[in-house]
Amino acid sequence: MTDFRTFKQAKRAPALAMSPVIDPASWAPHSLGDVENWSYHITQSDADALIDAANEVRNNGIRVEDVTKENFLLKGSFRGVLSDVREELRNGRGVVMLRNFPIEALDREAQAIAYLGLGAFLGKPMSQNMKGHILGHVKDLGGDYADPNTRGYFTRSEMRCHADPCDFVGLLCLQTAKSGGASCVASSVSVYNIMLERRPDLVQVLTEDFFRSRKGDLNPGQKPWYKQPIFSFDDGYFSAVGAGSAIDKAEGLPGVPPLTPIQQEAIDVYRQVCEECLTDIPFLPGDVQFLNNYVALHTRRDYEDWPEPERKRHLLRLWLSDPDSRPIPKPQREGYRGRGILPDGVKLNAPLDVFEAP
Repeated sequence: MTDFRTFKQAKRAPALAMSPVIDPASWAPHSLGDVENWSYHITQSDADALIDAANEVRNNGIRVEDVTKENFLLKGSFRGVLSDVREELRNGRGVVMLRNFPIEALDREAQAIAYLGLGAFLGKPMSQNMKGHILGHVKDLGGDYADPNTRGYFTRSEMRCHADPCDFVGLLCLQTAKSGGASCVASSVSVYNIMLERRPDLVQVLTEDFFRSRKGDLNPGQKPWYKQPIFSFDDGYFSAVGAGSAIDKAEGLPGVPPLTPIQQEAIDVYRQVCEECLTDIPFLPGDVQFLNNYVALHTRRDYEDWPEPERKRHLLRLWLSDPDSRPIPKPQREGYRGRGILPDGVKLNAPLDVFEAP
C-alpha cells in the first residue's frame, strides 16, 4: 500500500542561489510514479465526516463564503490526514491527490461547503479574480487564450506551464471532458537543477525580474504589470514561479520593454525543460489535487468538451494562503503572489457556478 507522506523521511539542505538544490520537492516523473504513490483515498468514514460537517454549516445558516476551520466541525481521523496533507505540501513532495471526494452524495452548495471546509485545514482562501471569488470555476466559457486579458482557466486550450499566485492551489474535479484535459505537474526544483547543470548562465538570468501581465485584473491606479523573478532564494529556501502566459502577455503593455535576446533564450530553455519534467495526471470525478506553487508547476492539456452544458468539464478551484508556508522574498509575500487578487470594494464570495468570465 502506498503512502503520500514523504515529509517524515524527507531531507533538505539550505538552498543557495546558483548551487544545486537539495529539497524533498525535487522529483522526476519516473520517481513520482503512478498517481497512487501520492494519493490518499477518502474513506467512507472520512466522507461521512465531510457530509455531516457540511450539513451542520448549512443548518447553522452559515454562508458558503464564511466557512472556516472553526465553524466547519470536521470530526474523526480525517482531521489528522489533512494535517499530514498540509505538511506534505510544505515539507514533502509539494503535491498530494485526495481521491473519492463525495461529490455524488452532495448537492452543489454542499460540495462547495465541504470543499472550502476541507481547504480551511490547509490555509486561508484568497480571491481569485476581480469579482472576489474564493471558489473558482475552471471550465470553458469560450475564452481565447491568445487574448491579452483572458485567463486560461476559461478556455479549453493547452496552457503554458505555470504556478498560481498563492501558496497552495486545489482543484476538485466535478466532471471530465469528452476527451483530453489531463492535468500535468512538474517539480520546479528539478527544472532548476537540470537548467543549472546545462545552462547556468540562463539560470542567472531567471533569478532576475521579469515583467508579468495582470491580465486586466487591476484596481484603479495600479499598473497593468508587476515584476518577479522565476527562481528565488530566501532564508535558505528555494522557491519558484512559472514562466507562463503572464510573461508573454506583458509584451507591449505600457512601460514594459521587450525581452532581451538572453531573456528570451532563458524562457525558451526553461519551457523546454518544464516539458521534459511534466507528468500527465488524468483527472477523475472526485479527485482533489493540491500543489505547493513554490515548488510545483502545473498545466492542462487541451480538450474536447461535451456539447451539453450540464456535462462540460468542470473543476472547482481554491487558492490558499498558509502563513507558515515556505519562506519567499518579502516583496513577493506582500505583493500579488502573497495577497491574491484584491478588488477594491468587493466582498469575498463563493459562486456555485459561473456562465461567463468574471
